[in-house]
Amino acid sequence: MLSHRIGTALILVLLCGGVLFYANSQIFATAAWLMCLAGVHEACKMYKFSFAQTIVTMMTLTAIAVALPLLKYDVSQIIRIVSVVTWCFVVPLTLIFTPQKFSKLAIAIFCLILFVPAYYAMTVLQALFGPWQLLSIMAIAWVSDTGAYAVGKICGKHKLAKKISPGKSIEGAIGGLVFVIAYLCTLSHFGLAYYVPTYALAVKFAVILTIVGIIGDLLESWFKRVAQVKDSGKILPGHGGVFDRIDSLIAVLAIAFALIRGMI
Repeated sequence: MLSHRIGTALILVLLCGGVLFYANSQIFATAAWLMCLAGVHEACKMYKFSFAQTIVTMMTLTAIAVALPLLKYDVSQIIRIVSVVTWCFVVPLTLIFTPQKFSKLAIAIFCLILFVPAYYAMTVLQALFGPWQLLSIMAIAWVSDTGAYAVGKICGKHKLAKKISPGKSIEGAIGGLVFVIAYLCTLSHFGLAYYVPTYALAVKFAVILTIVGIIGDLLESWFKRVAQVKDSGKILPGHGGVFDRIDSLIAVLAIAFALIRGMI
């Protein structure tokens, strides 16, 4: 129901805003990983992991996520490489060949390369540049989704990826891109985002991050299609699961971090 969808969205905004702006770094990192862990749990459930397999997968990924900031050397370059390889090669090739079956090991590996870099990006960007800069990056995924939905509803006629997600249109994707370009150019004009100091960079970020956000959305759609489920979960009334809500966000965060890391 629409009322459930709106109510859930309002609660999520309040919770996320509270954690982002008022929690200390430890609480923020914990909340960020719990969000990712919820996505991991839903992926395991979609592919019918046993209880033991789910626990092992979640504990292994948690150990990796916790260990990364404790290492004595900077792992950001490794995370950057993993993110680029994942979202520019592994995921696009998966969507091109559309495998009809994923093994449990493949899903566990996908969880590793999808969620751990996104978590690392969130915590590092928040620690280095503060909540407003992180929020401005996260909003790219939301602006793109909103623009794509609005334009797609009004004039979406040509399917973007009919086999993977019939509801998405080329017109919607273009609309999402236009919305993100306008958003980032506005931030650039008023000096609100250090990572897009010029209009040229704003357009570059918009194109790249809109594309990877769409790719993230399509990948999760294909995961669900192969698993033969409508939603990744039911924890969010009116919205489905956590993975449903962060599919494009984790892609945007990972690649935004890779781009920014290349600038500093």
